[in-house]
Amino acid sequence: MTVLGWIFLAAVIAAAAWVQYTVHKGVQGPSHCMGCGKCSESGICILTGEPVGRRKRETRS
Repeated sequence: MTVLGWIFLAAVIAAAAWVQYTVHKGVQGPSHCMGCGKCSESGICILTGEPVGRRKRETRS
């Protein structure tokens, strides 16, 4: 690979890293739902122990 090719590759990797950071920077704790369905029954996530969905909005108000 030429020097320009390496620079282009580094730019693509940096852009992908920036996109991932931008998408996930507001996530605290587990970054995804495992789809267990418990939060729809109780309104509390079993991974974080925090209210989710409608109950989260009610506690903020």
